[in-house]
Amino acid sequence: PYTVAIATLTDSKEVTIRNAEGQQLVVLLPERQGFLCTPGEAAQPVDLSEAYYFNLLRAGLNALELRQKTRLLLEKDELLAEKDDHIATLSRQVALLEAKLSQLTQDQKQQFQKLQVQLEQQETNIQSQEAHIAQMQAQLPVGKGAIDPQRLKQEVRQAVGDKVWYCLSHSSQKDFYAAFKHQAIVAGEEGDTSQADYSEAGLRLAFVVERELIQPFFTGLYDFLLPQGVTELGGVSLAPQGKYTLGMLPPLVANSWKTLKASALKQTSRPPAKVLYSTAKSGELGSQDRVWLTDFLSQWEHPAAQWMQAEAAAAAAMVDQIAKLRNRAAHGESSLIEWQYQLLGRLVMGEGTTLGLFQKIYGVAV
Repeated sequence: PYTVAIATLTDSKEVTIRNAEGQQLVVLLPERQGFLCTPGEAAQPVDLSEAYYFNLLRAGLNALELRQKTRLLLEKDELLAEKDDHIATLSRQVALLEAKLSQLTQDQKQQFQKLQVQLEQQETNIQSQEAHIAQMQAQLPVGKGAIDPQRLKQEVRQAVGDKVWYCLSHSSQKDFYAAFKHQAIVAGEEGDTSQADYSEAGLRLAFVVERELIQPFFTGLYDFLLPQGVTELGGVSLAPQGKYTLGMLPPLVANSWKTLKASALKQTSRPPAKVLYSTAKSGELGSQDRVWLTDFLSQWEHPAAQWMQAEAAAAAAMVDQIAKLRNRAAHGESSLIEWQYQLLGRLVMGEGTTLGLFQKIYGVAV
């Protein structure tokens, strides 16, 4: 099985086709320069006009084109759903004004006419978008692009759980949907997807954790310590609108926790637990820092506060492991493959009887 990815460089694009053994065919476009990269060896130039490399590159480019078309279809479906909601709102406003037409002032009548024009424009735009979607679907092979956005949204809601879903911001709901959308695109590709790149989906899951937990935690901590003139805790600088990462939190809430080994994340399949996990340790917080953190958590009005106090090591472990997987997805030289994405999903959303981070935060019982 092969996986394919494309990266944009300063003046060109780089297509990378990777097999399960770790060999990579790297092609620079539009120069059409090809290099065969074998682990532990120097990159070797190859002749892309040779039938093997030519067919491999063509198959890779076709897969990229298909993936892009499928992604565009899903994005257009999502856009149409938003426009449908907007049209419904405009229609209600028009109907309300029509019912009171005889009572309207001249300014209100002008507003009514503007609403009618907006409604007609939105309906025309949707018809155009639907025609474009139909054209793109006709270009896809049979069985591709058959992802139902409404059904996908139901799958997201079911995986996240209603109690958690209604506590999330709209941006986080959209990130969850985007993660599942990318997952569906990868799952729809031909062949073995175990080595496919789930980085985009993984990043979206991590964005939700950063938005719903990390930013509120450090923003609240800054506001709590500001009156006391404290702008640093445990080596973390605190500032208004500061840039905070997932990895900053674990050392503040626990002295040790279970982490993922860097060497294990290079494996193409999930290794056993004794190979996958190790214990991470941090320097203990100073006594005054510990008092401040304890005081902050005791008054922090966030559902995560109680969990972080009661299960500090478990909370640190979850956030640290999410950070490790997020960093792997974010770095161009690595990719988040299937088993790693599945692990990230379990950490964030839970699975079966295993509670995920948000189920822990919001006290959801299995």
